[in-house]
Amino acid sequence: ASALFALALLLPILQGQTLSVYKSLIPASLPWIPELGINVGVLSDPYTVIIANLVAWISFLVMVYSLDYMKGDGGLTRYWFFMNFFIGSMQLIVLSDNFLSLFIGWEGVGLCSYALIGYYYRDEVENWVGTPGSRVLGEEQAYPPSHAGMKAFFMTRIGDIAMLAGILILFVYAGTFNYQQLASSSNWAVALSKNGLLVPAALLIFGGAIGKSAQFPLQEWLPDAMAGPAPVSALIHAATMVNAGVVLVARIGPIFYFVVASNPSLIQPFFMTVAWIGAFTAFLGATQALVGRELKKILAYSTVSQIGYMMMALGLAGLYAGYFAQGLTAGLFQLISHAVFKAALFLMAGVLIHSAHSKYVSDMGGMRDRLKL
Repeated sequence: ASALFALALLLPILQGQTLSVYKSLIPASLPWIPELGINVGVLSDPYTVIIANLVAWISFLVMVYSLDYMKGDGGLTRYWFFMNFFIGSMQLIVLSDNFLSLFIGWEGVGLCSYALIGYYYRDEVENWVGTPGSRVLGEEQAYPPSHAGMKAFFMTRIGDIAMLAGILILFVYAGTFNYQQLASSSNWAVALSKNGLLVPAALLIFGGAIGKSAQFPLQEWLPDAMAGPAPVSALIHAATMVNAGVVLVARIGPIFYFVVASNPSLIQPFFMTVAWIGAFTAFLGATQALVGRELKKILAYSTVSQIGYMMMALGLAGLYAGYFAQGLTAGLFQLISHAVFKAALFLMAGVLIHSAHSKYVSDMGGMRDRLKL
């Protein structure tokens, strides 16, 4: 039903129409915290509708896959609850028209990732991520699922605290969390700039994206997130968690870029930082994947690297006058293609691991006879 509703939003946009046709049925915004003048609403522009369809349809396919993959599991009620809550929280991030409701979805995604990465919380050895007994510089390189879930929770919390600080600074100076109101006035940006807070506020919000999208230096929770079931990995890597940071940067980038369009040098350090962190993370993730032995962990490092490319494109967009739309489009095209191919890779990884009875790529040769179709 969720995917079909998302498709109903997409059809008018593909025909070149606006979505005002729905406003007679459903108000776009409702009072939420009247004392502060804060409304809650849905922002249904082409960008949000396309991303909402991406989330809805890939999630739908992952859920269909889960019906067979998770059959007979003892914790299915918990599994289905957190999977649906996960998808709903991601849609709230995508469709929110203000930073405050986005932040609620943001925290919902964080909670669900903790619960689903640590799904096998009894910590049986076969569900550990890494190779028990393997040590590097004296440190054990294997972690139980409960440890991996807690690691994801704490590392993303670091970014979330930074993000909360950033959006509160914006609210103090602008008096609103609403994207459209922020974009329609540059007074808050001028005030922030005079106090030397414009770039710090943008970077603090970007801190949330660093945590959620596993960018350097908060990238190491993502490979350990493989402790969860294969459909959870597909959902985290393709449709929900790691894409949230890219969605956030693609949302705040144009706001900051256009409110200081008369003097772009004011915000360029922010875009420069995004581009460099993305570029370094793309290189780091790819080189870590080269020495990986576990199938899902190799794919996880690939995700870290691919998200780095998206961040690099979004960062470069703000550095060249006149090419902002092209950079933004490149980053979002990469998000869409990555979501599709990474979901397929993780769902296939689940099939291979079940067939080979092993998570190690060294045990996966000669699968042609067992997996003809």
